[in-house]
This record gives sequence, structure tokens and C-alpha cells, in this order.
Amino acid sequence: MKPMISRLLREPLIHFLVIGALMFVVYDAMNPSASAPPPNVITITPKSIERIRAGFVGVWKREPDEDELNSLIDDAVREEIYYREAVKLGLDQGDALVKRRMRLKMEFLMDSASSVLEPTDKELQDFYSANIVDYMQKPRVAFEQVYLGENADGALVDGLLAQLRAKPETDLYTIGPRSQLPVQLGLATSDAVSGVFGRGFFDKVSALEPMIWTGPVMSTYGVHVVRVLEVLPAQAPKLAEVRPLVLRDWRTAKRGEIQDRDYATRRARYVVKIDRGDGAQVVSQ
Repeated sequence: MKPMISRLLREPLIHFLVIGALMFVVYDAMNPSASAPPPNVITITPKSIERIRAGFVGVWKREPDEDELNSLIDDAVREEIYYREAVKLGLDQGDALVKRRMRLKMEFLMDSASSVLEPTDKELQDFYSANIVDYMQKPRVAFEQVYLGENADGALVDGLLAQLRAKPETDLYTIGPRSQLPVQLGLATSDAVSGVFGRGFFDKVSALEPMIWTGPVMSTYGVHVVRVLEVLPAQAPKLAEVRPLVLRDWRTAKRGEIQDRDYATRRARYVVKIDRGDGAQVVSQ
């Protein structure tokens, strides 16, 4: 019995039904008086007043005084009255902004309900495996370098390489012309290295043999000798290392599936007629 229940709980149809039920729960929680008040009664609740107060604080960075708060409440009442009167007159009909707002509210309800879904370990692992390219860690390289200026002859480069290979403890800050370029760069991606030394430098450096001073290596700025300290190739992290990110993406994908399924269900209730004005009419069920 338990395996059957567990299997049912993973069915997309069950998810869809749960989401539908949760939509009504969320809507009722957000609109506790949606079905209660008579049309001529406007109730400003403590929660509404707190929302008004918070809005004022967010703009003015201070608390409203009593007169300001009363004025804001009066304005909220005025807004509600005009809204209800506008609806009575049908002014909301055919208004693209109103329609868009209502659509956003429906989608918000769907999003709120779908956020409670939790994948099984297998579902999350399958999703991660199917989209693993999105989570790949980029290749990185760490290195030391000595900048020799825009131009440097072969004899200078060879002499410096011999010195650094013979005395690896040499203080690199005492060699070469002064520059703003870092003498040492920790593990960094291609974008990070390119941002400092120019395009192409990452590829040149990451191809060098580690722990051996090598040169000349050209950058946007000129000539360098370089010692690679570490190279990390592109690699896929373990799911546990990126689980929050994968879970977020899984929920986003699931939200899209649920929205599509919900729309298909609602769409099936309507007959849509499209008249393009050329005498032809498209009717779809």
C-alpha cells in the first residue's frame, strides 16, 4: 500500500490537483472577505492599515504622523469607492491593463501554490543530470607573473627565466617595471583573467606546464614570464554542492509545466472565434 501511495504522490496529475486546491486556499487567505461584505460596505482592516503605513515608510523612510496616516486611509477608501463604481459602469471591460493585471494575479496564485512542491531525491537527480551543462564549473587557473614591459628582447627573457628557475624564492615585486598588474592571481576563470590581462591570456597561460617559469607570454599590455600554480578543468559539481540552485530551477520548470496544464484545462472550457475581417473566421474548441 505504501509504495502505491508514494507512487501516486509523484504523479503530475496529483500535483496538478493539489495545486488547484492550494490556489483556492491561498486566494481565501489573501482575500478573507472576498465573499462576505455587502457591496456598499468598505472595511479597512488593521492589516490594510499596516500595509498603508509600510508603503509610506518605504517611500519617505519615516513613520507617518496621525494626520498623514488618516489622509492615506481616506485615500484608500476613495480608491476603493471609485474602483467599485468603475466596475459597476463596466469600465474594467476591454481594458488591456486590467486584463494584464488579472492575468498576473492568477499566475501569482499558481506560483504561490506551486512553491510548496518538493521533488523526490530521484526527481532532483534526474533533473540535474538532464541539465548538468547549466551547472558546470568553468575551468580556472592560478599563476604568478612578472611583467617586462611592452617589449622585451629574448636575452632579457631568457636571463630572467634562468634566475627564477634557479632561485624560486626571488621576490617578484623587485623585478621588472612597475605596473598595476597583480604579481599573483588565485584560481580564476577565463572572464576574470581576461578582465585583468586581456583576451586570450587565459588560454595561453592554462596551456603552460605547471610549476615551471615560462616565457615570453604576450598579453594586451606586453611581455610576461609566467609560472602556473594550478589548473582546474571544467567540471560538474556534486548535486549536494549546488542543490539549492538546482531545486530553484526544478521549481521554475515545474511551475511552467503546471501553468501550461492549468491553462490547457481552462482553455478547454471556451470556444474561441477569431475574425480577421477578411470574411474568414477561425473557430477553435
